[in-house]
Amino acid sequence: MTNANVSEEKSFFKVIVHSFFVIPFLIAVFCLLLFAGMHLLTREKRSAYDYLNDIKAGGSTKRWQGAFELSKMLSNPALLPQEDRFYHELQNVFEQSSLDDPRVRQYLALAMGRTGNRIYTNPLIKALEKEREENIPFLLYALGMIKNKTSLPALTPFSTHPNARIRSIAVVAIGNLEAKESENILEKALNDSEVNVQWGAAIGLANIFNDSGEEILLNLMDRNYLENFKEVDQQEENHLIIESLKAGSKLNIPTINKKIEELSKTDSNMKVRATALELLKSK
Repeated sequence: MTNANVSEEKSFFKVIVHSFFVIPFLIAVFCLLLFAGMHLLTREKRSAYDYLNDIKAGGSTKRWQGAFELSKMLSNPALLPQEDRFYHELQNVFEQSSLDDPRVRQYLALAMGRTGNRIYTNPLIKALEKEREENIPFLLYALGMIKNKTSLPALTPFSTHPNARIRSIAVVAIGNLEAKESENILEKALNDSEVNVQWGAAIGLANIFNDSGEEILLNLMDRNYLENFKEVDQQEENHLIIESLKAGSKLNIPTINKKIEELSKTDSNMKVRATALELLKSK
C-alpha cells in the first residue's frame, strides 16, 4: 500500500470518527448543558408555605420530605417567615401529626425549635406527656433551641430517663436555658454513667458560671482524650472543643485560660484556633 493510500485511509477514518462519535457527543453535551441551564433559570423557588402544604396534603413520602425540607429551611434565620399566620399553621400541622409517620413529627419539632419562637414552648411540653419514645429527643432538642426557662420543669424528669440518648439531649437542652435554677440538676448529671451526659452538664454549668465541671471541660479541650471515643468524628470533635472553649472562657479560671491560649497557637483546626484567639481578645 502506498503512502498516499495510507494517508487517505487515515483521513477517511478520522472523518468517520468525527462524524459519528465526536460531533454527536458534543451535541449531546451541549443539549445537556442547555437543559440544566434552563432548569436552573425556570425552577420555582419553594416557600415555607409550599412545604407546609406538602405536609398537609401530600402522600406519606411527600409529607416527611416536606417536613425535612422545612426544618432545613428554617435553620437559616434569613428564611424565617415574618407572618404570624405561618407560625400558627406550623403549630396546627404539628398538633395533627401525632399519629403520622414519626419522621413528620420529628422534623416538625425541629422546624418549630429552629424558629426560636416561644409560642411553641407549651405545645411541645404538652406533646411530651404522651409522646412516643423515638420522638422525645427531637422535642427536647426543640425546647433547648427555643431557650424558654419556663420549660425547665418539663425537661427535668428526662435528665434521669433510662434511655441515655434522651438523658443526654435533655441535659443539653437544660444547659441551653442558662437558668440558675438548673444548677443542682446539672451537677447531678456530672456523675452520670454516660459521658455525653457529663459533657453536656459541664458545658451547661460553665454557661451559668459554675466551675463544677472544670475537669470535664479540660478533657473536652484535649484531642487525645476525645480520640478515645470512636463514635466522635472529626466534625463532632471540633464542635465539642469549640463549645467547651466558649463555655469555659466564662469561668475565667487559670487552668482553662491556659488551655485556651495553648489551643489558639497549636490546635490543628483553624476554626478552633480562631475561636480560642477571639476568646482571649475578649477577656
